Amino acid sequence: MKKNIIVFALLTGILSVSSCKEILDTTPTKITLETYFTNESELNNMLNSVYDAMNGGNFYQATYQTWVAQGTDESYRRTGVTSISANNYKGLPNDSQITGLWSSLYIGINRANTILENIDNVPNLTTERKNIFLGETKFLRAYYLFMATSWWGDVPLRIASVKSPNDTDIAFTPSKEVYDFVIAEMTEAEGLLSKQTPSTIVPYQNGRVTNTIVQGILARVCLYAAGNPVNDTKRYAEAKVWAEKVIKSGIHKLNPDYAQVFREQSAGTYDPAYKESMWEAEFAVDNSNPVLREALNANDMIAPQINANTLIGKTLCSVAPTAKLYRVYPSYYNAISLTDMSPDKRRDRNVANFTYAAPSGSTTSTPPIINPFTWNVWWARWPGKWLRADEINPQANGSSQNWPILRYADVLLMFAEADFKATGQVSSESIAAINQLRARAYGSLTSPIKNGIELTLANTGSGYTIAPTAIATIGGSSTTLATIGTTISAGKITSLIMSNPGEYASLPSTIYLGTPWVANTALVINTNIVNPNNGLLYKVTTAGTTTNIPPTNTTGASSAASTGAVFTYIGTAATATATITTGLLKPEEISTGAFMETIMQERMKELCYEGFRRKDLIRWNILVPKVKEISDLALNGSIERFYNNTQIIPPAATSSSLRVIIMEAGLNVSDKWVYLPIPNSEIANNRLAKQNKGF
Repeated sequence: MKKNIIVFALLTGILSVSSCKEILDTTPTKITLETYFTNESELNNMLNSVYDAMNGGNFYQATYQTWVAQGTDESYRRTGVTSISANNYKGLPNDSQITGLWSSLYIGINRANTILENIDNVPNLTTERKNIFLGETKFLRAYYLFMATSWWGDVPLRIASVKSPNDTDIAFTPSKEVYDFVIAEMTEAEGLLSKQTPSTIVPYQNGRVTNTIVQGILARVCLYAAGNPVNDTKRYAEAKVWAEKVIKSGIHKLNPDYAQVFREQSAGTYDPAYKESMWEAEFAVDNSNPVLREALNANDMIAPQINANTLIGKTLCSVAPTAKLYRVYPSYYNAISLTDMSPDKRRDRNVANFTYAAPSGSTTSTPPIINPFTWNVWWARWPGKWLRADEINPQANGSSQNWPILRYADVLLMFAEADFKATGQVSSESIAAINQLRARAYGSLTSPIKNGIELTLANTGSGYTIAPTAIATIGGSSTTLATIGTTISAGKITSLIMSNPGEYASLPSTIYLGTPWVANTALVINTNIVNPNNGLLYKVTTAGTTTNIPPTNTTGASSAASTGAVFTYIGTAATATATITTGLLKPEEISTGAFMETIMQERMKELCYEGFRRKDLIRWNILVPKVKEISDLALNGSIERFYNNTQIIPPAATSSSLRVIIMEAGLNVSDKWVYLPIPNSEIANNRLAKQNKGF
């Protein structure tokens, strides 16, 4: 009886065709295979149903990124600590998230098989159009099979649709053979889609598969096949070839503004200029028809928590960044000013530096209150990569945010990794690929350029009565001045620490340490002021507003009639030398022994929350130690300390329930979690099924 139910569910999945977004242009239709496939429109509807398999609640709508892919060193699921699920390595074969993802994948595979078995029945279909339909269908079937084998290992290689209860019995195919099939199918699809490029999709959108998407995903598939546990290492060279094809096409580029990539995904809009986001699962909010509404699950999305239903909607935010993710970005910890700025602009986008509070009054028409985090909040931050405030029409429980499946940034990282693993050498091309990401992260791709600067104390100056936190400059071009923390002794600066690197298009020729004199500015008594033209240092001895004449006296006090406030000469400002922080790879990051670690960290910085980290840790064969590392960090804090001997990452608060949640995955993870357990539903309905080791 159960087997009949499963078959009925699979057939229902074929016969109920609906779209996941208006862009796919379909309408719900009840069909029978005997009367369907009579024209291209019906074929297109069926193809859209293959895409639709990834849009359900058990896949990219919620389950995949917030349950199955969690439990890593970059993020964790902050709710449901007692649940028996994959995110905390307690999942069992009857786990609903594991079962749901398996079901979604095989529904998509079954729908694709139905198209491939019936496409020849469609009359008047040109060869060019048929090739495109075949290319998309074969690719999607292969993609779902890739997802299945990467998560479960040996799986049923279903390449015929389920038509009767007897069709559910199928032996599992070894994972390597599944990868071989997937790579062959995707390679064929790439040729079939040679005329479907991003440029031919008008108006441009990235929900429909094109030839460069196939190439990029092939790079990913080959990397996974080459890594643990399959270890088909010849695939590294192939991964390099596929990634290189995308790069050399010249179609895709990095958006100079990292945050803009995710603003557009949140808004459900597209970027025809750069095309960095190559493939997305598309979602929409349609309040007029809640039955067909396929929106990203707002209550379970990855965004700062908003408990109340505000003007920008709400989200419970079930995913949180680890302290390690926050720390992996370089930062300027300043114990004097109690700040912790990063020159890498990705950090404060990916790990939000604020939290929301519910507004008073009518919350549905009022935006939430934004409260900034203090510098030393390590264990209670929110992900900020996607923001509900960036959505065009945010709803309470549904979001039109698209989910990224492939970005050009990932292609660059895959190229660098595949090139290194295939050759054992760090090539100039691999360095250049990663440096593109670094340059964007540090502001080198913006116009005007917005790099930060690093300062080194050149001379100590004399006469200071107050330790300066600002700088005065000659020359250079900046949109935001750098700020500093200093200590003084006997009127001289004894230490200099950056607190904000600022934003500079070019370096100043001279840098004085101190608050610069500015015309028409009210000054209070005892303030130390630097004449930015010559570095003379003054103390305000009579408060007032500056005129257009700066102080130039080298003894005594200036005249209030001339300078407004009275400036008493006290000495000469300290100076500093500056270097631009471009973020480009340093020699110690590109040695043969260090380059793989550089790639691992760069993938975390660039791709966090996008659903890759757990599989990355598995294919690098470091899942268990890296997950346990976070439990140890929450329990004991970091060994690494700041210059003043302060522990950089303190333990999570003993009284905090988050501490238990953060530690859960590390306490449970073991080597068996290289794969997920085969769902009980498959074991019960496929007499040839076998359970994965350890479950």
